[in-house]
Amino acid sequence: MHVAVIAGSLFGDTRAFLRLLAAQPGVEVTLLKADAEPARALRILRDAHRLWFEGTGPLLADLVGRPAADWLAGAYLRIGTDDADRLPMPGLWRLVRTVFVPDRATARRVRAMDPAPASAGARVELAGQTPDRIEWLSARAGDLRGKDWTIILRLVEGCRGRVRFVGEPPPEVADMVTRACGLEVVEEGPAETRLTWRDGPGMTPQFRVETVRGAADAGDAPPPDPEADDPPLVSAVVFVYNGEDTIDRCLHSLRRQTYPNLEIVVVDDGSTDGTADRVAKHLNDPRVRYFDKPHTGRPETRNRGVAEARGRWIAWLGADDEAMPNRILTQVEAARTAGGADVVHADGLLIGADGAVTFTRQSRSFTAGDLPARLLHGLAAVCPILDTSTMIRRDLYDRLGRYDPAFPRCQDYEFYCRCAAAGDVRFVHVPVPLVKVHRSPRTAQVRRDALMAYHEVARRLIRAVGEDALVDPVARDLLDPSPMVIGRALLATGMAFDGPGDHPVFAEAERYLRRGLSQARGASRQEAAFLLEQLTEYRCRRTVDGTATASGGRPAVAPVGAEPYADHT
Repeated sequence: MHVAVIAGSLFGDTRAFLRLLAAQPGVEVTLLKADAEPARALRILRDAHRLWFEGTGPLLADLVGRPAADWLAGAYLRIGTDDADRLPMPGLWRLVRTVFVPDRATARRVRAMDPAPASAGARVELAGQTPDRIEWLSARAGDLRGKDWTIILRLVEGCRGRVRFVGEPPPEVADMVTRACGLEVVEEGPAETRLTWRDGPGMTPQFRVETVRGAADAGDAPPPDPEADDPPLVSAVVFVYNGEDTIDRCLHSLRRQTYPNLEIVVVDDGSTDGTADRVAKHLNDPRVRYFDKPHTGRPETRNRGVAEARGRWIAWLGADDEAMPNRILTQVEAARTAGGADVVHADGLLIGADGAVTFTRQSRSFTAGDLPARLLHGLAAVCPILDTSTMIRRDLYDRLGRYDPAFPRCQDYEFYCRCAAAGDVRFVHVPVPLVKVHRSPRTAQVRRDALMAYHEVARRLIRAVGEDALVDPVARDLLDPSPMVIGRALLATGMAFDGPGDHPVFAEAERYLRRGLSQARGASRQEAAFLLEQLTEYRCRRTVDGTATASGGRPAVAPVGAEPYADHT
């Protein structure tokens, strides 16, 4: 993991913090001054997995005013008491996700300056101890640590009826209680659940859930009304193959949805285990419909689901995954609030085998014009759209076509490339985890198959939108030519999937990088030359000893995400 530290102030433990950070296994630290030249800094920050600002300074103020702020890793900022008045508002929360403050008075001042933190998912926290800050940087769970999300899930799943908060839980708790679970938070009056949250030593939260008066879970809802226009009928479609171990929890999560006009369509791709028997236990719910078909692969199974769906919207959910109780209602309301949408997607929590949260899958809002560059960037990291969280208008498939059977893997990514080529598809993002994503480790064969699919997706994307549409704001700021941007992305994709040195993705990356080298000037030309050196070194290492590790004194172009293709299969 590459951490870039931008130093504008020296606090009492700054040097100890840096020494401890640099001593962490697998962590590479780059130190920049707060008045560093922006173009030089952007070349380093673009490749960093984490950004840490010690105090404010000219570089922070410059970055938050650039479009590039939306493309860099979410930053952490530690400030002193006097720094609060120097925060570059508005715009800070486009780049900074967590501000660490020395005391509660400073926290109140920062929160009063701009109410954006709660709505943008940003946080204001007490600085705590150095080991706590190291844990925040090294955690794989995004802005909140995985153990914090595990606690939050345990909390909200224990809540019933109306909920009263005691203490000051993070804003994510309120979002999960209201938007994800559909429960009401009250400040006074009767409440079925009292949720107590108190900050313990350092940053370890202490909590308690008390059920004051029991609230019964809702039973099965009446059959959906296909003719109902308000609320519109939503078809939750589950595609499954040999999913007897997970299909129960998936269907239970859909049957407990708070949305009143829902049908659940299960399409079985010729399972040979007990999947059909497990689904049969749910057919007493009139909303559940089951279809079996010969085993032909995921694209055709998904297309059958589209064909059988009767709703205006199709809400996808993988057979391994779970939907939070209020998922569908929240997404329908988000589409209505936005004044129209074609695709509504949300954040998700990746769950390990032990049931703990290992990673938060957080997306960002984007426009149709942003989508091509975000898709190219996501090839080596994660797709900008968490597919198992999507709710897609049924008529979008009529307009753009259904899933391509040529993509047994990554068919969703290929579909989003067609959305990008159309140029007028409207996306709405809900910045709340509305799904729990269960994933098992990927085998070497899966990685090889995925790399082949992603390479073809990249080629289709380039043909569909043209090279210039794939230049992101950071590259535009740095005057990087489009062939260099594409070559860089292809190289990063091949390395992310441990591709063999003779894989065609590397040959294509080399062609684009050589074109980029001929067009680039100044620092961009040096960068293109470095990428070509890195490509040659990777190929040699991959061929000689079978490893996929590139070395050198500068950050590799390997993916920013902690787990590439974690949500694509």
